[in-house]
Amino acid sequence: MILTLTGKLSHKLNDSLIIDVSGIGYQVFVPQPTLIASTKNQTLSLWIHDHIREDARDLFGFSSESEFRLFRSLINVSGIGPKTALAMLAADAKEVERRIDAGDVDWLTGVPGVGKKTAQKIVLELKGKLVDPKAEDELTGALVSMGYHRDEAVRASSQAKGDTFEQRLKQSLKVLAR
Repeated sequence: MILTLTGKLSHKLNDSLIIDVSGIGYQVFVPQPTLIASTKNQTLSLWIHDHIREDARDLFGFSSESEFRLFRSLINVSGIGPKTALAMLAADAKEVERRIDAGDVDWLTGVPGVGKKTAQKIVLELKGKLVDPKAEDELTGALVSMGYHRDEAVRASSQAKGDTFEQRLKQSLKVLAR
């Protein structure tokens, strides 16, 4: 599995870049902003999603870890393939996360390939789950990773008492169970 790729941009295509790594050219599909901002002979370091199907192996590249994580979250939603997830990243990753958290179905349906039912499914499955756990305190991040909505996790962790992480986690779970 390829996770990162660093090399020089040798060619730009309509929807992808050819990255030369030690004489081997890798075709990498990237979000539109990355495609536009890239220049020939520029050295690029990309986070890579290696998508393997029966008939093809495609590489999808992202200039930041947050874009990469968002892409991976999106393709885990049933009915969202890599090309649709990539189209969603034509907007800034933080904007996409904000729209999903706000439940903005109308904005999501503006993405090619995303209808109303698919947009509703994205909101249902991802709302409150896209925040970077590193940006939150450890307890809130743990609760979010367990599937709790961020607002609930913040409320519960703020009410938790205890000296150790485990004690605070147990307290938070009790608050959430009420």
